[in-house]
Amino acid sequence: MNDGPEPNASAVQLEEADLLIKAGDYPAARDLCEKIIAADPADADAQATLGRVAMLQYRWAEAIRLFDQALCVRTDPVTLTNLGICYWKTGEIDQAEYCLRGALALEPGFAAARTGIATLHHACGRFEEALVELDIVLKVVPGEHQAQTRRGCALAKLERYDEAQAAFKQAAADAGTFIYPRLVSFDAEMWAQVTRPICATESPQVAFAVGSAADADYVSLISCNPPYVRKFGVPFLRSFADHAPDRGLLHLHIYDPDDHIVGEVQKEVARSGLKRVVLTTERSPFPAERPFQRRAYYACGRLVHMSRWLVQYARPILCLDVDFIVESGLSELVAKAQGVDMALNPRVPVDSPWLDIIANIIVANPTPAAIDFFSAVSNYAMATLEREPESWLVDQTAMYCVLAMMRRFASEPAIAWLAPDAAEGLLWHIGHAYEHLLDDPRYKKYAVGVD
Repeated sequence: MNDGPEPNASAVQLEEADLLIKAGDYPAARDLCEKIIAADPADADAQATLGRVAMLQYRWAEAIRLFDQALCVRTDPVTLTNLGICYWKTGEIDQAEYCLRGALALEPGFAAARTGIATLHHACGRFEEALVELDIVLKVVPGEHQAQTRRGCALAKLERYDEAQAAFKQAAADAGTFIYPRLVSFDAEMWAQVTRPICATESPQVAFAVGSAADADYVSLISCNPPYVRKFGVPFLRSFADHAPDRGLLHLHIYDPDDHIVGEVQKEVARSGLKRVVLTTERSPFPAERPFQRRAYYACGRLVHMSRWLVQYARPILCLDVDFIVESGLSELVAKAQGVDMALNPRVPVDSPWLDIIANIIVANPTPAAIDFFSAVSNYAMATLEREPESWLVDQTAMYCVLAMMRRFASEPAIAWLAPDAAEGLLWHIGHAYEHLLDDPRYKKYAVGVD
């Protein structure tokens, strides 16, 4: 007996694509959507689903194009909201607001669109206006964790830290598995915890050194595990050797080294002709059977050891993500921190405690204030990793929250905030999530022959 019409083939395929998206298999979801669109270029659902995939892969321009195409066929609040979010991500605030208000015109109670408008207010520094919008959302949809999370973000920017922490606590209770609100602490209890003696972690071991730190004006620091050394570290080293022949020392730190990686790096250093290089290694405090903590530690480890290295080197440290290509000498970046304790990279526009201080570029001077800051960041990161086994963005959250607590309970370090174009012409950032950029000639030039 037939209970209703059979779903068409594209509907079945789109359900499958949704399952692939939920499973995190974005390439397979992309392939499936592209097959549907090849058969029917006017399939708005397939265009919108492919746009969601592009969003999840941070391909904002592509997502905008796909959502625009879908909206030419059918106007709906979800697609308009997604388009607005993409415009926000690319800094096109007016276009973003146009889309989000269009979504509200279609469905006045659509919480995601109003939360998006609050996010735009936040991005423009209108935090009180953001709170007004979020209060409306929470009256219409009590327990909406995204709105409560955004409340915490706005309250933190207003330095209403106790209220912010209460909002994050409520968001965490409402959200279930959404982890970020659980990472944020600004209170006196956390401050007491992070200012105790530094966490006992394994001291990095020197695997080999070329030249002497005494001859260097500053240190360029990158860190990663062996697969990332081969994928990004070697191209970084090669580009560094080409473009940064000034008086800097390159320090590469490797987590959980395998049997071959030290020898591979040593051969690369010898071929490069670099005069000042240090390679250190460590076994991470999280074993292989705790993969999420291990992966998060790989992102945090450089900050865990930063206070130690500042004391050891007694000179500025330029800490970079390993997935950069060096395009010119880096002393210009180091100079951005002259006369202050550190130079940090702010997110523009502002977003949230776990995103607002981007950890990809940090310049730290060996001052008491900077050493104290990174000691507290180390303790914050380790406490969070122990408490939240599946956490991510702990490095950025730790820097934001420690800075807030220093502002509240101690003395804030002197910080130079880097301009958005501070690294332009000096560094090109691939980004670990942007796999499609591995086809860029700037990466391929230095990746040739990497095993």
